[in-house]
Amino acid sequence: MKRSKLFLAVTGLSACVLYSSCIGSFGLFNKFAEWNLGVTKHKIVNGILGIILSPVYAICLTADWVVLNTIEFWTGKPLLASVGEIRRVVGSDGNAYVIVTEKDGYRIENETQGGEMRMVFDESDQTWCLAQDGDLRKLVRLNADQTLTVFAPDGSEVTVTNDEEGLAKVRGMFGVSAPFMVAR
Repeated sequence: MKRSKLFLAVTGLSACVLYSSCIGSFGLFNKFAEWNLGVTKHKIVNGILGIILSPVYAICLTADWVVLNTIEFWTGKPLLASVGEIRRVVGSDGNAYVIVTEKDGYRIENETQGGEMRMVFDESDQTWCLAQDGDLRKLVRLNADQTLTVFAPDGSEVTVTNDEEGLAKVRGMFGVSAPFMVAR
């Protein structure tokens, strides 16, 4: 009896230490739940399917909790990123845009006027680039000291802080709002 209580206490404490701050995004579980909610247009049918597929929910939750979230915690990157996610937004210019998440950045389509561009992240030098009409132009580099180096169209560079003050400096530099700069 004492031994089983000790084992339970040691196991519980070990789990607390091993899984502290390792909640993760539960990407597999959430993707499956999102799929389940959109299978049909009827909530009741989706609910019945959810009950029937409850063992799959358990498998997804277990895989996320034990494997995927642990890998996400140690690497700092989710394994099941939102690649393929599509968002529709209206810009401050009144144009409607479709933003598609890709593996290395975003594809942005202007639905109102036509045209497309890509925002590409080069992980090797931590740089966001604009790919449009066959040209690739550097926009922003994320520096190790948490500052940003902004590349102007004329070839000049300026390093700013990653806050409202830095954003204001960039806006002043370009004379317009800089939609690619978002304060975190």
